[in-house]
Amino acid sequence: MSSGAPAAGFPAAIYRPEAPRRVVLLPGARYPTRAPLLWFAREVAVARGFGVLELLDEPPAGEDPFAWVRDRATRALDHAPPSELEVVIGKSLSSDVADLAADRGLPAIWLTPLLDRAGIVAALARTARPTLLVGSTADPTWSADAIPDNVMLDRLQLDGLDHGLQQPGDPQASLTALKRVVKRIDRFLGALR
Repeated sequence: MSSGAPAAGFPAAIYRPEAPRRVVLLPGARYPTRAPLLWFAREVAVARGFGVLELLDEPPAGEDPFAWVRDRATRALDHAPPSELEVVIGKSLSSDVADLAADRGLPAIWLTPLLDRAGIVAALARTARPTLLVGSTADPTWSADAIPDNVMLDRLQLDGLDHGLQQPGDPQASLTALKRVVKRIDRFLGALR
């Protein structure tokens, strides 16, 4: 692993930079890439032979978080060298760049995507690459009814978990949910060509 501020000018860690396929890992608003869902997404990607470009910073207080994530995602996706296959994995806020993934023809995994935002739903409707959506019935930003009818979209819907895909007060249930998410991420990345 190497870490620091790549030439793109943002704090990041880079794992397996020589790998021909790469995952770009994007945080949520208050969910850094070192939190469990994204931590294990990175671990799965590395175990599957992907390189990983992991954003290490979060939106600063007082700054528009959507503008911040768009800037960081664009810089991360433009970071050289190009790879044979790039996959975007993002949490919540980062799903706002689903249009960038769709425009660039990139597969994506959106953990707790903001399905209450019309622009995100519209981007998902036109994606032409495999995309996994992971959310829960108790998350107010998740709405299975809002998921567009697009054969490229796969979903994992969990019951009764919060926006962090946790069961408050029940760590064992939270770990069980995390295990299901990690297995689905592994299956998704393993199927990409």
